Amino acid sequence: MREIATADASLASAAATEPSGVQTRRRMKIALVVHDYHRSGGHSRYVAELATRYCAEHEVHVFANRIVDDGTSGIHFHHVPAWRANALTTVLSFALPVTLQVGGGFDIVHCQGFCGFLGNVFTGHMVNQAWHVALKKLGGGETAREAVFNGIAAALEHSMYRRARHSEVIAVSQRVARDLVEYYQCPARIHVIYHGTDVELFSPHTRARLRNEARAKYSVPEGQFVFLYVGNLRKGAKQCMQALARLDQGVLLCVSPTPAEPYRRFAEECGVADRVIFASHTKRVEEAYAAGDALLLPSPYDPFALVVSEAMGCGLPVVVSREAGVSELIQPGVNGLLLDDMTSDAEWAQHMRSLSSDRPWAEALGRAGRKTIEELTWDRVADETLDVYRALLEKQPQGAR
Repeated sequence: MREIATADASLASAAATEPSGVQTRRRMKIALVVHDYHRSGGHSRYVAELATRYCAEHEVHVFANRIVDDGTSGIHFHHVPAWRANALTTVLSFALPVTLQVGGGFDIVHCQGFCGFLGNVFTGHMVNQAWHVALKKLGGGETAREAVFNGIAAALEHSMYRRARHSEVIAVSQRVARDLVEYYQCPARIHVIYHGTDVELFSPHTRARLRNEARAKYSVPEGQFVFLYVGNLRKGAKQCMQALARLDQGVLLCVSPTPAEPYRRFAEECGVADRVIFASHTKRVEEAYAAGDALLLPSPYDPFALVVSEAMGCGLPVVVSREAGVSELIQPGVNGLLLDDMTSDAEWAQHMRSLSSDRPWAEALGRAGRKTIEELTWDRVADETLDVYRALLEKQPQGAR
């Protein structure tokens, strides 16, 4: 297996190979390439956090199709045309224009997965081939559209990572790092840098301040223990409903952009329609965390899962499938709970019952989870990523791509 380095190990390695410190002080010209630039989550949030921190000391250019400029001064934005009919047309139509626009002259060209035919730093936010395998665990399996997209996306990723021998690769979890090697035979050194969390916004203080307002907003019955589900309902909402049916009490709050009607019918079939609350996606996800008492993530595959780290930041106890990268931060029974079989509603119900029946213990898990997340700030992500850039420049003094 290829070498996989944690961020701390790569940092030490960079320091050992940097005798003069010249690279450390060098002002870099950095291109960050992403399909969308905003702070609402995922790849986009990651790039926005890096760009905001780097622009004070470095020349930062962002190349994206959709840009939500929050007014941060010092960032140079470049609009890249793309045909947004669907996910596949977006990926394919973005690749050539961004390659031509970026051109040469940058010390660092940092791409988020496959974004074009260029780059010397790549962050693996997910591995499409691994997602393709995981979809088989879901009811109904992979749709025809998903099969086409995953097949093409996986082929593009495979080609990109196989050619990344002289590049630096960042993975957002050990899970992603292993998948890059297993599915794509990535020959580059892989640095594992977990996603950061806004520990000021996602905090026990914020949760307490918004608590009453949020529970009223979501019409939560008074005194009920609220199990929170945030994200695509397809990734395990049905398992949560089946588990809820095994409990005598508790409410499931689902906050998701997924059309809810098929899941409302499933809740009726499970006999829990009156105990499941469906709410649309919100940009103020901190309100959802404030309304909840525990977060559930039964996903069959998740490269990291920011919703878990954000919930932990708020002091919520979490129950997480081992298939999610963020599970690597969980010590079972200490700062959260892990699910061995995401398809087992009996195992889900056992964990849910233990939390709802012992609230002091659930709160203790939440406090421990908060302490874990306090170390994983976006400042740390930016610093460790900067060390990856410096390691690359040490190997390629002229910033060759």
